[in-house]
Amino acid sequence: MVSISDIVSYILAFFALYVQVFFLLMVFKTRKQIAGNTSFPADVNWPAVTIVVPCWNEEGTISKTVESLLATDYPKDKLIIKVIDDGSTDNTWQAVQKFQGIANVELMRKENGGKHTAMNLTIATATTDYIGNLDADAFIEPDTLKKTMWQFLSDEDMMAVSPAIVIYEPKGILQKAQDLQFNMFIPLKKILALMNGIHVTQGQFSMYRKKVFDDLGPYRNAHQTEDLEIAYRMQVNGYKIGQCHDAFVHTTSPDTFKDLYRQRLRWMYGFINNSYDYRKYLFKSKYGVFSFFTIPVGFLYIITTLFATTAVLWSAGSALYHLFMRLLVTNFNMGGYEVISLFFIDTRPIMFIYIVLIIFFIIMALIGKAVRGQKPIPDLSFIFSYFLFGLFASTWLFKAVYNTIVTREVAWR
Repeated sequence: MVSISDIVSYILAFFALYVQVFFLLMVFKTRKQIAGNTSFPADVNWPAVTIVVPCWNEEGTISKTVESLLATDYPKDKLIIKVIDDGSTDNTWQAVQKFQGIANVELMRKENGGKHTAMNLTIATATTDYIGNLDADAFIEPDTLKKTMWQFLSDEDMMAVSPAIVIYEPKGILQKAQDLQFNMFIPLKKILALMNGIHVTQGQFSMYRKKVFDDLGPYRNAHQTEDLEIAYRMQVNGYKIGQCHDAFVHTTSPDTFKDLYRQRLRWMYGFINNSYDYRKYLFKSKYGVFSFFTIPVGFLYIITTLFATTAVLWSAGSALYHLFMRLLVTNFNMGGYEVISLFFIDTRPIMFIYIVLIIFFIIMALIGKAVRGQKPIPDLSFIFSYFLFGLFASTWLFKAVYNTIVTREVAWR
């Protein structure tokens, strides 16, 4: 007899397989755009831009962040850098004093109010037509800004552009697993951009036409995910969001599971609650791929991960329970009973679907590495990444759902 659990498993596995096949087909269809390099004429009249660097307790990285901006090959007379110390309690303010007196760098200090308030302070007084933000623990490559800005100059309808975010000098298996995941995001986000379905302009670094904020208003707290909410607001108002797959921004990443847990908890809590705030726009043709595909796929990932984890834990618990009961009944005499049979192979169709999903994961991971410019060769990070963001992801997903139900906000750190 087929159980309800089996039915749900097949339904979720079907949709997961559908999404994977869809992305692989889209990668093949758009391979020229994904593999191509951004190029532009040598005589481009680059527009003036303002980049905000909000920081809170970033004394260890803020100097390198600002230095990466100063080292960009963008015309210095067209680049305004505004560093805003959002009430740091460490030596961040002292660390940025080395940039005092540099013509295109402005240092500001304010009481702590959150990242979105720091950025809004600059947006309100910006005089350039383009404005962006760079996290104080992220570093851009010299050509990143030009490649990102070219997306605007080559498309007058483009209203925001995000680059490719990669992990800065990943060390250890945890950071390398994150690096693999971020590499996978590059082709996936490019596909979503080509379909106008991006749901987040990454907080690590993104550029906007100032018109976005003039028309739609400033950043909002948005459950500690202002970069997610502004993208939602843009999508429902018909503002185009792009992605530059070969403009790289390096971001520091958590090196402990505790820090990773906090980061991903904030991300998932923000996704769930911003999606709920914008629920009236879902499954409406007017809002296209964002409404019918991107957000639903996000919830499909959450539901599938939580269900799979619950099923695995239930099966393991049930097996241990029956083993324990057998031991009690037989006075702990196994009597030749095999706990695990080496000759048993689960031939249910669902197992073959799982195998196919794993193969698709490997393929997408290899594509991500290739687009990033790395050798597409599997390593141990593939295994750890699959289980980390599969089984272990349920820890922050369960917590995000719980916090949503009890209306408990998550902390930034």
